Amino acid sequence: MTEIREIPIVARGRIIRPEGEDSELFYGRGGAQFRSPDPHRHIHDLVLGNPVLLSDLMETPTSQIIEFLVEVGKRLRLEDNAFFQESFELGLLAGGLSEPILRSVYERLPAMFDGAVLSERVEQTIGSAYLDGWVPRENLEGRHRIRAVGTRQLHITAGNVPVVAATTIIGGALTKSDILIKSPSNDPLTASAIARTMIELDASHPVTRHIAVAYWKGGDEAMEQQIVRTTRIDKITAWGGMSSVKHIQKFLQPGLDLIAHNPKFSVSLIGAEALESEAAMNEAATGIAVMSGLMNQTACVNTRLVYVECGEDEDSLAKVEDLGRRIAAAYGTLPAFFSTPADALNLELEAELKSAAMEEDFYTVIGNTVEGGVVISRFPDRVDFYEQLNNRMVNLVPVADLFDAIKWCDDTTQNVGIYPESMRDRVIAPFALAGVQQFVPLSGGDPAGVYQEFNTNPAGLPHDGIEPMRRSVRWVIDHRPARGQTTMTAIAAE
Repeated sequence: MTEIREIPIVARGRIIRPEGEDSELFYGRGGAQFRSPDPHRHIHDLVLGNPVLLSDLMETPTSQIIEFLVEVGKRLRLEDNAFFQESFELGLLAGGLSEPILRSVYERLPAMFDGAVLSERVEQTIGSAYLDGWVPRENLEGRHRIRAVGTRQLHITAGNVPVVAATTIIGGALTKSDILIKSPSNDPLTASAIARTMIELDASHPVTRHIAVAYWKGGDEAMEQQIVRTTRIDKITAWGGMSSVKHIQKFLQPGLDLIAHNPKFSVSLIGAEALESEAAMNEAATGIAVMSGLMNQTACVNTRLVYVECGEDEDSLAKVEDLGRRIAAAYGTLPAFFSTPADALNLELEAELKSAAMEEDFYTVIGNTVEGGVVISRFPDRVDFYEQLNNRMVNLVPVADLFDAIKWCDDTTQNVGIYPESMRDRVIAPFALAGVQQFVPLSGGDPAGVYQEFNTNPAGLPHDGIEPMRRSVRWVIDHRPARGQTTMTAIAAE
C-alpha cells in the first residue's frame, strides 16, 4: 500500500498540519500520495494583505539577512536534517531523478547558502546599498535618491530540479520580499523543508515571517482567483510548462508583474572541425553527452538537438553517424552523481524511435531510452518529435552551414553548446540576436571537467535572458526640492 505523506502549510513562522476536516488528499507523480491542509481555508495565512507589513524586513540590514541564510545553510545537510530526509524520500517517488542524482543535488544545496556567494549575488544584481537605504544620484546634486523596495510575490515553481526551491527562497530573502511558494507535485516538500528549518532556527526572524509554502492542485482557479489580486500580490514568478504559464496569465491585471521562466530548449552547434579527427570527435561527443545527460535530461539546460556542420553526401553522413556512436558510448562514462541510465524505457519516445528506424533513408537510430542514444537525421531537419526527446536521447541534424540553424532558435532557446571554441566568435552574435540566452563550452574531453565548466556560473548572472532579482523589487525615486526657491519668472526665463 502506498504511504500517504503529510505536506503541511508553512505560513510565516507557523506550521499548519492537516487535521480532521481541514485535510485534503493529493496524488503526485510516480504514484506518490500526500495529505495537506485544505488550501482554500488558509488564503489569509498564505498572503500578506498589507504591504506596509514588509517594513520589518525592509529595516533589516542585508548583512544580517545573509548571516541568517548562512546559518540556515549549515542546517541543510541531508544526513542531519529530518525535513530534508523526508523531502528526499518523497522526491524519489514523485520526481524524475534517480537516487544518485537527487542525492547529489541535495548535497549541493547547502553551498547555495554560502555567505560569499550570497553577497556576490546581491552586489552583482541590485546592490546592498539600494536595499538598505536611499542612494543619491550624484549627477543630480543629491536631489534624487533611489531605493529597491521588496514586494509581495507568488512563486509557481518547477519541480524537475529541487534547486529551484532553494533559489526562490534565497531570492525572496535577499530582495527583502514576502513570498508565497506554490510547491509542484513532483517536488512538494523541498521548499517546505527549507522553510521549516528556518522556523527551527528562528521563527521570529523577519525572513522566516515572510515565507509561506503550500501545495494546491495546478489549475485550481478558485484558489488562484483569491490569491492573484493586486491587494495581495505584486509580482508573480512562474516556472514550468507552457500550459501553467498560460493559465496564470488569465489572472493578470494592471499592477501585477509576471516574471515568466517559460519552457526552454537547449541545443548544440558542432563545427565541421569536429569531424576531422578522432580526437576532436571524441571531445565533441563527450561534451554533448555531458550537456544532454546532466540530471538525466530533465532540465532546460540539456541539449536535445545537435546541429552538425557537414555535407549531405554519404561520407559526411557516415562521420555524423560515427559521432553519434561515440555520444552513445560517452553516456556510459558519465559519473553517477549527475547522470545514470533510466529506470525504465520511455515507451512513448521508444515508439517514435522505432518508427524513425524503419525509415532508413531518412534516419539512423543508435541506442535506447534506458542507456541513452541518438537519432540521426540524414537530411537538414530535426525530427518531428524533438520536444519529446528525453532519457539521454539527442537528435543530430546535419547542416551545410551552422547559420542555417538560426531559424530553429528563438527566445525559447536557453543554452547553446559550442564546439570547437575556435568558432565561438563567428556564431554568438547572430544567435544572440535570434534569442539565445547563454553559450556554453563543450570542450575538455574529461566528463567531470566538462561538467564542472558547464555547471559553474558566478552568482548574479542573468537567467532566461532577464535579471530576476532586479525584476523582483520595486524601484522607488525620492525627489527632493531644490536648495533655493525657484520663481515662475525664473522658469519662464529658462
